[in-house]
Amino acid sequence: MLSRLSPIFLCAALIGQEVPPVSTRQVEAETALIQARLELAAAQRKLAALAQTDELRRLEVEATLRAARAEAAAVEVDAERSQLQRTAALEAARKSAALAEGDRRRTEIESEIRLNQAQNTLANTRLDADAALVAAQKRASKLAYGIKVEHPLNPLINGTLHISDRRISFNGPVVDELAKTVTQQIAFYNMQSEKEPIFIVIDASPGGSVMSGYQILRAMQTSKAPVYVVVKQYAASMAAIITTLAERSFCYPNTVILHHQPSVGLQGNMTQLQEQLSWSKIWCDRIFIEVAKRVGITLDEFVKQMYGATVTGDWKILGDEALRRHWVTDVVEKIAEDSVDELSAAPRPAPIQVIRRTAAGKAQIVLPILQPGDAWMIYDPENIYLAR
Repeated sequence: MLSRLSPIFLCAALIGQEVPPVSTRQVEAETALIQARLELAAAQRKLAALAQTDELRRLEVEATLRAARAEAAAVEVDAERSQLQRTAALEAARKSAALAEGDRRRTEIESEIRLNQAQNTLANTRLDADAALVAAQKRASKLAYGIKVEHPLNPLINGTLHISDRRISFNGPVVDELAKTVTQQIAFYNMQSEKEPIFIVIDASPGGSVMSGYQILRAMQTSKAPVYVVVKQYAASMAAIITTLAERSFCYPNTVILHHQPSVGLQGNMTQLQEQLSWSKIWCDRIFIEVAKRVGITLDEFVKQMYGATVTGDWKILGDEALRRHWVTDVVEKIAEDSVDELSAAPRPAPIQVIRRTAAGKAQIVLPILQPGDAWMIYDPENIYLAR
């Protein structure tokens, strides 16, 4: 190559060649320069065109990217708007459901109120009808027999106890049916008068369920009208407790009153027996404490006197001694039944019909099943009553 030739050879080569005229070389040089410039300008133009094309492509790509981003943002906004719309629709549906539930509940409450009002109206109508029936029966009795029933606030007049038609019959064992009858009649007579006395008349009762007896006691103690107990033959166990705890209690001198401890039927293992016995003791002691308080001694002393009187603890005494021991408040020689009870519409307790016979042929009356935690307080030396 020329660049590798020695300067000496270069000079010799130039000396051996013919040198063109100066003007031609200038023209050629200028032509070559112009041509080079033209080619350079074309190359620059081409380069500029390429640069413009790349810029246009870049701009187009950026525009496309911005459009895609804008479209994506619009899609996201639409999605968020749709989500907000769905959330708003769901909340509106929930509020609508809550309002509908509130309206339904309000309608139910209003219906219950109207039902209760109707039931109360019906109950008051029935009470009014019952009172009208009693009044009509009284008028009929006066017209038929010329009887005028008095209701003295103090029924003991000149040694004679006068029992009016505000009378409740109390006979046989103390069971739920008897308790319902007695408590209903106490409420019924209170509707007629809150001042005139009500009489619970016991011909003969061996006692019975502690819970049923407690219902009767509470009805007596919460009655606005005074409730007096009259015992003609005998009252034992729960019937004796009802007699002793009455505001006033009357009996004949030879009426028999009997107190004793409650009896309980237990079954199960030793722990269960102890629990049942403990519960029965707590339940029955609460009532016996009131009895001991009424007669003026402690419960322990009362129990001690029971077993001091008889080894079985069945302590029975006659009416005059019952008065001295505060088991009753009054002993009377005469009792006048001034009532017209045969015309009364008051219900009677259903008799116990369940009867079975022992192997020896002895008839026994089967008592109803007690409620859980209840106990029998019934005097039954002949084993007439059979507990289940």
